[in-house]
Amino acid sequence: MSQTHHVRSTNLHRLFIQSMLSRRAIKEDVALEMYKRAVGACQAHDDTFRPLHDTTLRGFRTFITDVSDILHDLGMEVVLGQEQSGTGKSWVVLRNTDPSEVALQATDYTPLEIDYYRRVVKEIIESYPANSISHNQATSIVSELEGTMAKHVAESLLESLCSRGWLLRSKRRRYVLGVRAIAELETYLKQQFEDYMQNCKQCKRVMLDGVCCSKEGCEAHFHSYCYTSLLKLPRPACPECKSKFSEYEPTPIGEKAVSRAEDDFRGLRKKRKRPSAAQKGKGKSRAGEDGDGDGDTDEDDELEDEEGEGGESGFIDKAGPSGWKVDSTSRRRSVVPETQYLDDEAEDDDDEEEQSATQRRKSRR
Repeated sequence: MSQTHHVRSTNLHRLFIQSMLSRRAIKEDVALEMYKRAVGACQAHDDTFRPLHDTTLRGFRTFITDVSDILHDLGMEVVLGQEQSGTGKSWVVLRNTDPSEVALQATDYTPLEIDYYRRVVKEIIESYPANSISHNQATSIVSELEGTMAKHVAESLLESLCSRGWLLRSKRRRYVLGVRAIAELETYLKQQFEDYMQNCKQCKRVMLDGVCCSKEGCEAHFHSYCYTSLLKLPRPACPECKSKFSEYEPTPIGEKAVSRAEDDFRGLRKKRKRPSAAQKGKGKSRAGEDGDGDGDTDEDDELEDEEGEGGESGFIDKAGPSGWKVDSTSRRRSVVPETQYLDDEAEDDDDEEEQSATQRRKSRR
């Protein structure tokens, strides 16, 4: 039985919802500006219109709570997400909460494209501690698909997934999960990749990029911006094991955990379960006792890989991208202009890097 909402929808709510439907995920400062302009548009249409909430950040966050209340019966909600890297900028995400058949058909991706994205997600999560894959690795996934997909088609699909917020491509051309993907697939990711998913000990949110405590037996993970805030304390230490960061420098998690040489890696790696804190200590002692243990482990991994290929995909029915059902004849433009996520600052940074590289080549000549 659906819950009844007590918020009466107005033109302001409808205008904002329409804007979110065309973007699905946008930075909070942009969403706030969009809210202010929506208020102005409503007042231009009706001089007597007055918004229920101020056009401040606090008022806006209360407003999106009302929007979620209105959308509840439609199986949707507006939530706040956060970037994994940088300063952890907030995003506003319109996500689906309804697993029914009607909701699952609300995509124009074909079954083959959905299967490709599912495998990309799997490769990213199981690449721990990198939590990212290179462009070459992403395009190599086409060889594992049951259907046929050319690499240039995969590249166009990757562009589309980035433009819609399902993926994010770094300056190193490595792919990570986008803010929208983490917001919509968080429950699914924790269920399917329990051995790999971590929450930040500081903010309690999903953590895919940052650092982890290097003290043996401690598995505390932190976003980079959360770790920076801890360093500002009088005695910076891990809140989990109480060890000082000055004595145990944290280990990087994310693309910083792999060298740039691996950015050109083309093959797909053999996956291993991420060892727990207890297993880390046992692994070191066993390595000294068993000289031929590695060979047995490789054989076991190969058996697991063969069983995985021939068995179930591991995806929960009607949960996450594997549950989407669409018409395989659907046609879609690879890039959606109104949902491009590469901001002007990133483009400027890329231009500066290209210019500096050109200058270095000229100086060598």
